[in-house]
This record gives sequence, structure tokens and C-alpha cells, in this order.
Amino acid sequence: MKTSILSALGLILLLVIIRYFYFAPNLVFGEQAPDFKEKDILNHEISLSQFRGSYVLLDFWGSWCVPCRKENKIMVLLYNIYKTAHFKKASGIQFLSVAIESNPSFAKEAIIQDGLVWPNHIIQSEMLKSPIPMLYNIKQIPFKFLIGPDGKIILTNPDIKELDDYLAHNIIKN
Repeated sequence: MKTSILSALGLILLLVIIRYFYFAPNLVFGEQAPDFKEKDILNHEISLSQFRGSYVLLDFWGSWCVPCRKENKIMVLLYNIYKTAHFKKASGIQFLSVAIESNPSFAKEAIIQDGLVWPNHIIQSEMLKSPIPMLYNIKQIPFKFLIGPDGKIILTNPDIKELDDYLAHNIIKN
């Protein structure tokens, strides 16, 4: 009995460790964010490097993801707060959404429904096997990176409060 309980606990611990390392981000603070070039929803080429000098909030989400859709409402609030802000070390902030979808029209519909008014939206229709999620090793959504004006990662998958605190602390007060 005692041996089977210890074996079960050992198995559970092993599964927790495996899950942790499977979902752990491979890009962390201080690393250069991988650059990419993709077409946005208006068929314009967009790259991460074009936003150098600004903070970039790179947001991986999906129309089918309930937590993503709930978080979109808060993302809109954050965008409205910071879209014209002046920061100590950055010229501003750009929101860049990467929708993980099997059907691009679902993402476009969700962008409208959720009021995602920032101009930078990319749809990756091969789901997590798409180029940008693969480049960033995304295995679950929602997932975010805050990238600094130098192109280096500042925050990896911050919660909304952590993100807001960071941005608020780095804003230039008038």
C-alpha cells in the first residue's frame, strides 16, 4: 500500500515536471525577440523589426479560445490607456496580435466583435504549427511577450496586472 502511494506520487510529480518544461517558454528576459515577416489582415507585409524604438506587445490568441476572448476586453482597455503614452526609453507602444486559427474569417470576425482597434493583426492558419508560433515556441494561448525598443524580451507571458504595472512605471508623467 505504502509503495503504491509513493509510486503514484512519484508519477504525479514526474508528470508535473514534464508539463512544466513542455509549456515553459524558451524565450526569456534579455533575449533578442526573433524577427519575422508576415502578411497582416490587410495583406501588407509586417515585421517585428519595423517597430524598433517602441515597446511591442506581441499577443498570441485565438477566436476559439475563451480565456483569450475574455482577455481581449482588457487588452482594449490597455491599448486605450497606452496608445498615445510617452515612455522613458521607448517612443510608444505597438500592439501586435497573432491569431492562431484554422479559419482566418473567424479571427477577422472576432477582431471586429472584440473591438481590437489597433492596426497590427496577423493570422496564422496552421494553428500552433504556423511559422510565428513555432518561432516563439508557443504551445498554449493566450500568450504574450512585451518586447523592448531594442528588440529584446522584457516580459514573458505576463498577466495583465504585471504588464500594466511595468508600462505605468515606465511612462513619462506630464
